[in-house]
Amino acid sequence: MAQLVENDPLVMKAVAELQRFASEPGMQELERRRKLWRLEYHSGLTAAKEEGEARGTVLTALRVRFKKVPKGIEKAVRAMVDLTALKSLASHAETCQSLEEFAEVLK
Repeated sequence: MAQLVENDPLVMKAVAELQRFASEPGMQELERRRKLWRLEYHSGLTAAKEEGEARGTVLTALRVRFKKVPKGIEKAVRAMVDLTALKSLASHAETCQSLEEFAEVLK
């Protein structure tokens, strides 16, 4: 790498500019914020994926067991964002005796 930098004036200039850029406090803060944003973005994607999978598990279990899921129940399940509650509902969807019983737990 050092040889490449030393042998090419354009690369030397680019490395010097990068070092100058990286040493500026304002740029360091921007880079820190960019990294934080990426971390939060990917964390949010992971959470959304887990919530979607949990919703799908609940609705699939209900459809398999009861064939048709009333719109009100489906809407309530789709509106939920609490992953722990969704996982608990998935368990209830697999064991409840009726859609009415599930609806009571859903409330």
